[in-house]
Amino acid sequence: MKKRPAWLLATPLLLVTVTSACSDDNSDSLSSPGSESAAVEDGQEIINEPTSQTEPTTDINPVAAGLARAQQVVDRHSMAPNQITVTEPVSSAPESGKTVAWIACEITCATFNPAFQDATDALDWDLEIISVATVGNNTAILQALDIGADFIAITGTPPATIAEEITIAQERGVGIFMCFDTTIPDPANNNIYTNCAGEASLYAAGEIHANKVIVESGGNANVLMINIVDFDILVAQREGAKAAYAENCPNCTFQELAVTLDQLLTAGVPEATVSALLTDDSINWVHIATAGMAYGILDALDKAGLSERVKVAGVGSDAAGLADIVTGRYEFWTVNPVKYSAWLMVDGMVRTSVGDTIPGNGHNTPPLPTYIVDTADEAQKILDTPEQDFSGPATMKDQFKALWGIG
Repeated sequence: MKKRPAWLLATPLLLVTVTSACSDDNSDSLSSPGSESAAVEDGQEIINEPTSQTEPTTDINPVAAGLARAQQVVDRHSMAPNQITVTEPVSSAPESGKTVAWIACEITCATFNPAFQDATDALDWDLEIISVATVGNNTAILQALDIGADFIAITGTPPATIAEEITIAQERGVGIFMCFDTTIPDPANNNIYTNCAGEASLYAAGEIHANKVIVESGGNANVLMINIVDFDILVAQREGAKAAYAENCPNCTFQELAVTLDQLLTAGVPEATVSALLTDDSINWVHIATAGMAYGILDALDKAGLSERVKVAGVGSDAAGLADIVTGRYEFWTVNPVKYSAWLMVDGMVRTSVGDTIPGNGHNTPPLPTYIVDTADEAQKILDTPEQDFSGPATMKDQFKALWGIG
């Protein structure tokens, strides 16, 4: 295990992944009033976000107090959670024979497939996987309706981009079950029944990440977040990180490198990251918003001679990121249980099928059960599982089945 930073030994204690598919540009709705563009380098917008210092009291050192609060957050998220985040059983066991259409996005959605298969198999339901790589989101929704789907699942897709198809689905009595978007579920009006892993979950993920950086840096981190602000859900993560630095780290700075989806798809993110680091030599931490953005960044830092200066960590690791924790190249990742989110979407379908209310109205459920992986042993433990990924609490399948009355 890693040793705790030296500051903690001398300070008494004082005190929740991956986007997928495309999104529209509504990130301003979550931006802080003080946000401003500080520089434009080679078309890359670097948004400086200086943190606001919490007003100190007369008898408590604000740096020590912030470090202690940050450590408490880290301690709460230092072990794999063992409980799912829904606890209310359904009123009756669901009928078999339902059909779920899963609209699988082009970039990262294959990760969800086995979880949807396991959940629907447990219910004796049929699963149809429709890839948008070949038909697109709009056509995929219509195809799901044509095959007689009872429920449609999709992630990371702004409802405005499929509004007409959502209306058609509503007319046919087929609900939409989502994750990784910020839209509030309102079945009667927008036909969306769930939006798990929404704004609150990604905001919490940003807070967890930032507090870990605060602890590891001893309260002296100058952070560059690599982000795609076209995804509202990743803007929520940014806002969570900003809030944590503002509350717990008066000596930290935070800025954002806003890259585009096109840069991600054309492997332009590493070059943009190096350019930003060379422009500002005070940056000593890099925060990667999601594992899909991480490819090539470590190698680019090595090539530019920046690896010794900058520590790198991220939110929602994949197998490659975990492997680089084992070799010591990454400081840490939080893990994003996307398979768990698939079970959450199916849980919403189950409750809808028996006429029950979805907890939190399908949106305000607790953040996804995530935790910080920062040691080679823990990373290797996850890599040694068949999925090479953190799927969620170890017994989550049995816990969901018990809630559904099919255990």
